[in-house]
Amino acid sequence: MKITVIKSKKRLVATFIGLFVLIAVVINGIGYVLDLKYVSVFAAARQIDKYQVRSELLMDAMEDVGVCCAEDAANVWASGLKKRSAALQYSVMTTELKKVYAKQLDSVFPNWVTGVSSPWVDSYKITKTEKVNENTYIFNILFSTKTSTGPAGDYSAILTVIKEDGFWRVTKIDADKQLYAYTGYKP
Repeated sequence: MKITVIKSKKRLVATFIGLFVLIAVVINGIGYVLDLKYVSVFAAARQIDKYQVRSELLMDAMEDVGVCCAEDAANVWASGLKKRSAALQYSVMTTELKKVYAKQLDSVFPNWVTGVSSPWVDSYKITKTEKVNENTYIFNILFSTKTSTGPAGDYSAILTVIKEDGFWRVTKIDADKQLYAYTGYKP
């Protein structure tokens, strides 16, 4: 009789565990099908990973792509100011500068849309190019800003561009303080 009671209790526990697992799987499945991240572990993982993984892959890819001309690095960076794109600015920075820049962006422009709606960067021009050596150039860039009523001011930036891993990359940025709002970066 003792053996029968013990077997019955074990069966009852096993039945409850099986029922619990079945209910959890069904609820998780329903949550997955309906894409309810607070109901389904799988739906939550799918939604979180989708953007996190994509972001990490894009950031990693930036180490393996670049420009093959020093002036192009200055132009891509300056274009990033005009287009309000931290991604363009970031794409032509050295590995070390990328780390500093990304950290600053997290606090001032977490969505990586830099600049302000008005005045905006209307145009830019490289005003001076200095070849320091085979692997280093310095570019002076003049940015013109504008509002809906007309010109709003000109500001300068000096970029030091070096060759890193076969690409030309911005290693140093010295800019007028007024450009900080457009770059998302304070040296």
